[in-house]
Amino acid sequence: MSFFEWSDEMSVGVPLIDSDHQALIGFINDLHVGLESGDELAALGETLGKLVAYVEFHFKREEKVMQACGFPHIESHQGEHRDFTKRIHDIHVRYYREADAAMTRDLLDFLKDWLNHHILIQDKAYARYTAMNPALANEVAAAFGPGLVDGVCHSWTGSG
Repeated sequence: MSFFEWSDEMSVGVPLIDSDHQALIGFINDLHVGLESGDELAALGETLGKLVAYVEFHFKREEKVMQACGFPHIESHQGEHRDFTKRIHDIHVRYYREADAAMTRDLLDFLKDWLNHHILIQDKAYARYTAMNPALANEVAAAFGPGLVDGVCHSWTGSG
């Protein structure tokens, strides 16, 4: 059994965004495996590298979808994204300055708590807006490309 598992309850109804969220859950599970195997610092470094790329890509995709679908609380949601991104960047910098094994457990707990709150509460709040125009939501999400493929985030190459 995985440390953190996806459930249909987490779906926001946009398959590419759900896939991004599932990839993040995979990062959490990989970090947990590293912690349990005693290779926590290597797992931490690898996970942080993926997270830095992931948040830049995923949050842009998600915010464009929210904007296109007329989600009225986008500014508050963007604030959560900025706070999370800053936290990940700060942890990443700290890792290169003074990595210690405790950072792995701290990041794991933070990610699990944040993801539970963010997807189940914050992201589900915009799901009803994407449900009103699923074709538009899927089109905007697809404009960013496939997302996470083989552990690599593929950047959005569209315009504007």
